[in-house]
Amino acid sequence: MTQSKLIMFDFDGVIVDSLDHQCRAFVETVRAEGFADLATAEQFLEFTESNWFEALAAAGVPPTVVSEVENAFGAAPSPELFPEMATVIERLAAAHRVIVITSSRTDVVERVLAEHSVRGVAEVIGGDQDESKTRKIDNARRRFGRALAAWYVGDTVGDILEARRAGVGTIGVAWGWHGVERLRRANPDHMAHAPSDLLDLF
Repeated sequence: MTQSKLIMFDFDGVIVDSLDHQCRAFVETVRAEGFADLATAEQFLEFTESNWFEALAAAGVPPTVVSEVENAFGAAPSPELFPEMATVIERLAAAHRVIVITSSRTDVVERVLAEHSVRGVAEVIGGDQDESKTRKIDNARRRFGRALAAWYVGDTVGDILEARRAGVGTIGVAWGWHGVERLRRANPDHMAHAPSDLLDLF
């Protein structure tokens, strides 16, 4: 391990394999709320090519429906961890400051991490605290110290774009929602093809 860094993880698609559960919850909820034209898996993924909340607003989805979608995510079965992620996070946390910055609700993420006995995450900053990952990253850097080299680990084009706007290094993960080909559109600084690659990068 090299000198201590601030390592910020996305949650869904990076730490947990939640795509199927969240996509199903999204499709069922927006269809029930009268947005059948948006109720597809591809549309769900397209919303993650930029800021999730801004993309929904731009598509005409009102805040009340967004809240229903978030409630449906929280009520979905707890997703499984990607293999090795718990060990990777614990090992990284032994030398670095590790936090989670996500669009999902803070309490849901904290519950899932506790259920899977994930150790080493110093803080979870969810979409209920701020809808902008760029602002959350910037605030985290200010609180934890800008002297720390800062990196964001994400799985979507939107993750990489928001992290870059915050001025931090970016790592895309091949096992997440967008996959390698789609994720490369955002040109992350590095690609991790397996969770263990993160140990080599840091």
